[in-house]
Amino acid sequence: MNSNEEKWTGSPESVPYNPGRGAFAALMAFSAVGLILAGFLFWVIPTIGLSNIHPMLPYVTGGILAAGSLVLAGGAILITIAAIKGKFLFYSPWFRGLLVKVFLPLMIMAGGILRIPRIKIEQAFIDLNNQMVKLMGRKFKPEKLLILMPHCIQFDNCKIKVTRNVRNCVGCGKCEIGELVSLSDEFGITLYISTGGTVARRKVYEERPDAVIAVACERDLTSGVQDAYPLPVLAIVNKRPRGYCMETGVAIEEVRQAIVELMPAVGA
Repeated sequence: MNSNEEKWTGSPESVPYNPGRGAFAALMAFSAVGLILAGFLFWVIPTIGLSNIHPMLPYVTGGILAAGSLVLAGGAILITIAAIKGKFLFYSPWFRGLLVKVFLPLMIMAGGILRIPRIKIEQAFIDLNNQMVKLMGRKFKPEKLLILMPHCIQFDNCKIKVTRNVRNCVGCGKCEIGELVSLSDEFGITLYISTGGTVARRKVYEERPDAVIAVACERDLTSGVQDAYPLPVLAIVNKRPRGYCMETGVAIEEVRQAIVELMPAVGA
């Protein structure tokens, strides 16, 4: 066990994992209103031209846009409530697609305009994504799960190369890789140490898992969840006692809990 894990209190380069739900909810509302206004403009601008084709066409178009706006607004409201309360009053699988593909890019854009730290948006997104993956209620065979870890989790002065084969680890205890190998053996799940996002995506493509448990910093997790969608990804934010990309850490119990969440109960 890495002794840094117990002593970790953060560092100037490391933002503690504390999802900013208030800012996230505000950005969600801002994005939803922006989409509705855009839909309204798309209806108003061509209305004169549409009426020349058929008198009812502006109303038909307006009805379609209004229905779409109501769907988006309803999804935004339910996701916003979940962001604030920490749980969903009602959940549908399409919420995750709405969050990942529509609202997240808009919120990051709006956050840049409003000067809201991107990391706060990413943390809240990761929290909501994990809730949604768990609410899917799906269970996966261990051979169809993949655990992805960043190479920066390895002890900095270690001479052993584990990115090609994690089994090269000798389990010296200076980082958590030895414990992760034991966890992989215990549950029969593939463990891979990635050198970057591109390599991680390639590994997902090669392995074709049904679900992924990923550990990384907020930015890499957010982009990874987006790239992997609709593949379910349970995302775990790493610990950074020495800042980004050097001897980062992970709470082994969080990884274990993620495995338990995704696997069938023993004897089921």
